[in-house]
Amino acid sequence: MLKNLPACAVEFIKIVIRKMRYRKRVRADVQAELTAHFEDELKDCKTDEEKVQKAERLITEFGNAKLLAVLLRRAKKRCRPFWRTAVARIFQAVGVIILCFILYVVWFLSGKPVITTNYVAELNRMVKPDADESQNAEPLYNRAIELYGKIPDDISKLFETQYIKANAEEKQRIAEWITDNEEMFNIIIAGTKKPYYWSNYGESDGVENVMDILMPHLPGFRKLVFALRCRIWLRAEQGLYEDAFGDIVACYRIGQHLRGDKLVIEQLVGIAIEALSVQNVRDIISQYEIDSATLSELQKGFEQMITDEDFVVSFKAEKLLAYDIIQRTFTDGPGGGHIIPKSVSQLYPEVQIIGGTSLRDHRPSPVKTQGQDWISDIRYEISELGGFIYEACSFCKKTSYILFLHPDKKQTLQALEGLYDYWEVIRIKTPAQIRAEGIDVEKETMEIVKGNILMQESAPAIGRVFAQDYANKVSVEAVITIIAILRYNKDVGRYPENLNELIITNYLEELTMDPYSDKPLVYKRKGEGFILYSVGPNFIDDGGTVAVVNGRTRKWGTKEQGDIVLWPVLESSEKK
Repeated sequence: MLKNLPACAVEFIKIVIRKMRYRKRVRADVQAELTAHFEDELKDCKTDEEKVQKAERLITEFGNAKLLAVLLRRAKKRCRPFWRTAVARIFQAVGVIILCFILYVVWFLSGKPVITTNYVAELNRMVKPDADESQNAEPLYNRAIELYGKIPDDISKLFETQYIKANAEEKQRIAEWITDNEEMFNIIIAGTKKPYYWSNYGESDGVENVMDILMPHLPGFRKLVFALRCRIWLRAEQGLYEDAFGDIVACYRIGQHLRGDKLVIEQLVGIAIEALSVQNVRDIISQYEIDSATLSELQKGFEQMITDEDFVVSFKAEKLLAYDIIQRTFTDGPGGGHIIPKSVSQLYPEVQIIGGTSLRDHRPSPVKTQGQDWISDIRYEISELGGFIYEACSFCKKTSYILFLHPDKKQTLQALEGLYDYWEVIRIKTPAQIRAEGIDVEKETMEIVKGNILMQESAPAIGRVFAQDYANKVSVEAVITIIAILRYNKDVGRYPENLNELIITNYLEELTMDPYSDKPLVYKRKGEGFILYSVGPNFIDDGGTVAVVNGRTRKWGTKEQGDIVLWPVLESSEKK
């Protein structure tokens, strides 16, 4: 098409077309129009020289090729159909949005935390009382755990089981080992006589992240308590009741040392140790005839130990842990600081967000069809595909929420304060009060942290923690009442008609209150004995009937049925 034009005209047209930077079809049309224009103007020229001269004059009249290209492009855009303009604008808008989204995601994912506070140091300052190291039981417990580590495996396994279930030969081996390792037990007892116990969390390892704190001492405590349990039953079997009760008191003291303003996991271990100690008391006094004087000393010992005991779990250390998690999973940037997906995934791998679990981990696995009905195979594939689609949608939903809607650092800190303020109010209420006020602890807890994935994942199961608290409290206080009842029977020759007789006759200073009714524990004469129980977590007096679920006795009741029977011992953990 351009071959009939002078070279200068051809070059000019090519430059204009190149500078237009528009769709190929439009550029072809423009090229045809320019070519036709030149051909019309040059058709009357007789010679090539005349054509060149006229072409150069036309080029001069057209002006700058780049400017002409711009003008032509604009003219074509104005002349195009409306639908084409609308589509073009939509694509442009989408492109801008995608670019902005990419830039936002890059900015979001590149966020880094700013560590301003060493909460490990704060935790250590909080748990340490105003006392010197000579009053700390930790070095003694650590030494005892170290000595226990030298125990033969066969003896260790015997300690893990119940002493009374051992045969005569096994009991003999246990007794010999206990005698040969008197030093370890003496160190344990010395530790229980210290007024305080505290650990220096992570300091020796240079740990600065509360989540990185290791607590290897907790399994060690379990071993020491099991060793003490064997010596308790050995002494009881030998008739050394005072010594056995002394070990029980020491065991309970270990549990107390793990309570207070410590991490919740430590406090729960402490509760378990206290519960084991009290269970040992109930088992022994149900199995052996013990004189009133020995029982009186045991009662006084327990009363003195629990005088100032706060049976409610403390969340102060847990709150510091939450502060540390927040400072390590949020930026300090504009808008209050956004969450850092990678940090959340490292803390809670089960939270599927950007930087976390890959969707390919949820893809359906291949199905082996050999020997199976092909319709079943198809159903299975569809089911697996549906599961994958659900996981994909969940992944996208959570990812979108994290990117655009998750509360910022400031809002998360406000939720944290609200959550722990709420728990401080709830922790001093009994289950009966909570029920009477229509409080749903788990529901209200989740309402406070609603929409905050981080807080939802880090909040402990508060309802179950409180349940452990109250079960332990009623168990410990009830054992004092049981001892007083047994003493009364031995001294007077009959069981009291009611618990008030124990108060009047000075066998008991105050009645044990049932946290599930806010009334005294239920006491009834039964045949030649008595029954003492709490109405339990269903808040109904079932007459001392325990819950049975799937053929198994639930001594601590359920929300649907059963009382907590504290006496007689229904299922002794140690049977004579």
